[in-house]
Amino acid sequence: MVYALAVFTVPGQRFEDAVLRAADAVAGSPEQAAALNTLGLITVPTAVAGVLLVFLVGALRRRFLLATLAVVAMAGAVVTTELIQRYGIRPILLQHGHRRYDQSFPSGHTTVATALMCGLVLVAPYRFRGLTVALGLLFATGVGVATVTASWHRPSDTIGATLIVVGYGCATVAVLTKFRRVRPAALPTVLGRTLRVSLATVVAGVAVLSFAGAAVAVVIALRPAHESGSVPATLAAGRLLALGAGASAGAALLALLRRVDIGAPPEPVNPSPSSAGRRRSGPARSTR
Repeated sequence: MVYALAVFTVPGQRFEDAVLRAADAVAGSPEQAAALNTLGLITVPTAVAGVLLVFLVGALRRRFLLATLAVVAMAGAVVTTELIQRYGIRPILLQHGHRRYDQSFPSGHTTVATALMCGLVLVAPYRFRGLTVALGLLFATGVGVATVTASWHRPSDTIGATLIVVGYGCATVAVLTKFRRVRPAALPTVLGRTLRVSLATVVAGVAVLSFAGAAVAVVIALRPAHESGSVPATLAAGRLLALGAGASAGAALLALLRRVDIGAPPEPVNPSPSSAGRRRSGPARSTR
């Protein structure tokens, strides 16, 4: 849906071209320099280190199936992104204005950052899951917003990357459920439970408010009288969409893994007392 609206409609292309133009207008500014520094953190060595970290955390917890599936999900998300970038179609529907012909959907940098967050959330112990989401979300959303600020990607590219990662995260939990590696869990203290609920509320609120603010800016930017657009407002709209995408990923992971622990071996099925008693007494003997 995101791909269809942003890439295959005239309003979608007009808005995203306006975001690219607004980002180009702040080239060389301190904010764009900061964005480039953030994007510089995403390299092949750091991506490999992230994968190894995720597997190591799962292995130290002796949850090897979980560690393996988390790594597979991360790699699958990155490969899917690369394939769509290479073979996806981006028709040029606008006859005038700023146009870029690069195949940028979805964002590879956002995929890597969000996949790292997702992988760490999957393998982290239940009691540390909230903290992992909070820290990972700051990094993932920072990278997503930076891709827009640096004019490397369109807003839809970050949303598409986030959806791909969340899809692989859901598939991972589905496989673990199939192998009976999902069980109920709860934080032991009232404070811990309150903080977890507060975190989920804040993350969901950020997602809703970001998309709402971006929607208002999009409507204004697409009006014919404002086609030239206000650079700060248009760029803010693109950033808000990227921020909303990242926050939505965090909210989705918190909802998906709410009150469950994953990856632990299935508990043995305890026999019923009656069947245990029959096994101890053995078969009935004849009294003949």
